[in-house]
Formats: sequence, structure tokens, C-alpha cells
Amino acid sequence: MKIPKTVLTLFSLGYTLCALGQQNLFEQDKCTILSEDNQPTAYIDTIFKGKQSLKLDSKKQSIALTKAVEAKNFRVEMDIAGAVMSGLGFHVANEHNYQFIYFRPGLGGTREAIQYIPIYNGALSWVFYNYPTYEKEADIESLEWFHAAFEVQGNRLKVFVNNSKEPQMEVRLLDKELNGEHFLLRSMFGPSYFANVTFKALPEVAPKVAKPLSASFLREWEISVQFPRDTTSSHLAATVDPNIMSGPWKKVYEPDDAFVNLSRYFEYPTGVAVAKTQLMAESAQTKILHFDFVGKVRILLNGEEVFSYGKIKFERMFDGMFRTTLDLKKGSNELLFIADGDAAFFGEGFKTMGRLQHTNWGFIARLQD
Repeated sequence: MKIPKTVLTLFSLGYTLCALGQQNLFEQDKCTILSEDNQPTAYIDTIFKGKQSLKLDSKKQSIALTKAVEAKNFRVEMDIAGAVMSGLGFHVANEHNYQFIYFRPGLGGTREAIQYIPIYNGALSWVFYNYPTYEKEADIESLEWFHAAFEVQGNRLKVFVNNSKEPQMEVRLLDKELNGEHFLLRSMFGPSYFANVTFKALPEVAPKVAKPLSASFLREWEISVQFPRDTTSSHLAATVDPNIMSGPWKKVYEPDDAFVNLSRYFEYPTGVAVAKTQLMAESAQTKILHFDFVGKVRILLNGEEVFSYGKIKFERMFDGMFRTTLDLKKGSNELLFIADGDAAFFGEGFKTMGRLQHTNWGFIARLQD
């Protein structure tokens, strides 16, 4: 009996993977397919431009989520053909919390072709984590196959495109608390095809030490409870009501992240929050506050407004895009950011895995004498 060529090829591939200690994480019996509405749905096994592949159309098939895998350190390789946005999630706790590395094939050859972001509570905070560190260039094209390899060891991520010996991206992972045991594939805004996916565990390596952030960044904050977006106008247009400020407050400090990403502190980010910090001054003096934000923001110093932006700002954030003066009194000064994210930009919110929410919400702030 003559064995079909495709059977021989699949048998050969399976034998090779076993010999190398590799495995396919996204075989049909090893993963769950979730729709854009976060509902289990069909696994689409198809052939696209000559390759047997898993198809995610970004609507009925949005995410492929694996079973638990006991490996924090790994090398994953795959072939990808995507229309708009195609990526790998790792250290996945659930469909709303994971580390994410993704490609924009339509922007191949630009500095926006690859992007890394931590996903907190469903928020795709792409405006925070951007070039030159978290976005990089790659030679890829929309709906054309390219090869990608991802290596994670300790807190280091390397991304190799088209079998390059040198990584197109090498970054330090931002949040060690995103350390779940699942992987996922995700497609957004159009179809993606994933083929020849392999996984191999790697040994641990020493953590990559972060370059200390400037002490001038304001990173110690207290965050209020979340208020509904339908109260936005009163929060942004009036002086801060004592009832709003009654608490409880959550103290936050992210030593390695200059951005105050509010989505990481709320399980369902959809409203308005107040962030406050204390500025100490040995004498009355004037300082310059450098900042940027997404959505809407109102800034108050000791109860007096120093900046207000009531429109919806929806673009990449960078240190120092805005600035205002702060007239500090001697002693303690209370600085407030009242922040509403980008949900209103999409109407009722950005739809992510079955719910409408903020996908970008927060600010960055730094003091200069």
C-alpha cells in the first residue's frame, strides 16, 4: 500500500519533535478556542498558502488557549500569516491577564511591526509600551508566511524573525506577577493563520537587571476605588468632593515601570479613578511637572486645578509630552490625577473577550526643578 505523502510528512514531523524534546501546544485536543465574545467555539484546521494551519478569524475564533504547561522558560517557534494583528500570549493566567508579543504585518518594515505589552485585566495597553523599547521593526507582510521564534528565560524575552541569528527584539519583561502556566494565540481585526508551532522548555537564567528609572518619575501613588464612567463629567469639571475622596485607597508602587497603568488595579477597567501622591518641599518653590496621559485627565495641586483635558486623547504616550508648573508650599503638597480612560473613544468601550472596557487608562508623570 502506498502511504500518502502528507501522512509521511506529518509522521516525520512528529518523530522529529519528539526527538528534539519539542511539542505542539496548539493541537486540537490540547487547546480551547474562544470567540471574541469569550465563548468556546470550533477549532478551524485549514490549509493556507500551502501550509496546514490553525485559523483564527478574530471574531468567531479569537483566541486559542492551551492547557497548563509547566515551563516558565521556553522557546516557541511558529509560522504566521496574519492580516492585521497576530500574537503569542505566555505566562497566561487567564484570557484577561498575560504577557503578549504580537506582530502588525501590515506595518512590516516600520518600527511598529512588533510590540510587547503586559495585558492587565483585558487591557491592551499599546499606547503605553511603545518604541523605541517595546516596538521594533521586522520584515513581514500582510497574509504572507513568516517564521517567528520566541525565547523567554527568566525575565528576558527575545524575538527572532525569519530565522535571524540576532533577535529583532530583546526586552526585559515588565511584570513578574504575570506568571500563569498557559499559552495562547490571538488574532485581532482580521484573520491569522498559525502553522508548525513547536515548544521546547529552556533552563532558567539569571534575571536581567533593570536600569534604574530616574528618581524624578512619580511612582508611589494611592489609587481610589473605581467610579462609573457616567459620572465622568462631575469628576472632571468640579473640585474634588470629600465623598469621592473617602476611600478606600490602594497604595501602589511599580519600581520598574514609569507608567501608572490604572488597568492593572481593577478587575474590570471601565470607569474613573483618582490617583494621589504627596510632594514634600523644604520651602515654597515652583517645579515643573512633565506628563502624558490617555483618555481624559484633570490634575489638581492642593485642591486647585493646574491642568484639565476634557476631550479623549487616544495616541501613544511618551514622557514629557505635556508640562505645567506646580507652585509648592512648604511641607506636604497633595497632587491628584483624576483619570478617565479610552472607553468612550469606542462608544461604550473597547470590546475585549466579551466585555466593553478601557483598553488604555493612565498616565506618566515626572518632576523637574
